[in-house]
Amino acid sequence: MKNNLRQAAERVPHLSWRMVAAYSFIFVAAPILTFFIGSFLDRMLLLPAFPPFPLNLVAGSSVFLFGLAIGIKATRLLYYKGRGLPWGEAKKQVQSTRLVTISLYGCCRHPMTFGYSLLPSGMGILFRSLAMTFVIPISFFSVMILWLKLSEEPRLERRFGQAYRDYKRRTPFLIPRFKPLIIDLAGPVASLLHREKTKRSRRSETES
Repeated sequence: MKNNLRQAAERVPHLSWRMVAAYSFIFVAAPILTFFIGSFLDRMLLLPAFPPFPLNLVAGSSVFLFGLAIGIKATRLLYYKGRGLPWGEAKKQVQSTRLVTISLYGCCRHPMTFGYSLLPSGMGILFRSLAMTFVIPISFFSVMILWLKLSEEPRLERRFGQAYRDYKRRTPFLIPRFKPLIIDLAGPVASLLHREKTKRSRRSETES
């Protein structure tokens, strides 16, 4: 019995081409739906275009890429550290078998949801759409909060017991601690810059 549990914890879910295609489709379907629904709401509510050009390009791209970086890293952490996939609570075969509490999951309990929720806001700023920037993300947040509170978190608590209750008590729900979040995301870039600086210093010492 213990061996079976250990093997399950070590197992990384098999990624079939159908799973990858379905997950990739989200990044195509969601932006298209966001654009058309947001544009419709802007016209219906007579919302003005905001922010002005070219601020929309800089701010929108920054928010979109920031959210995408959080979402992708959180997904990778869940897969490699938690041995699970994002839709694990809907499909038992790919449920996480380890509780992930490090990195982004130490900043908030649901960094994946937080990150992907920023994508419509980034699109809204890019397309100067107030509905995409505010209405759609707030609606998405509201639905996800209900799902996470009423369905996902109770299941996680049943699976991981006291470990999850302790994690839940010390970690914010959905809005992350921003300082450790930024440090965590900037870590790889800082390491790369440090390595490049070290290489240049060694090259200069060799040439001199």
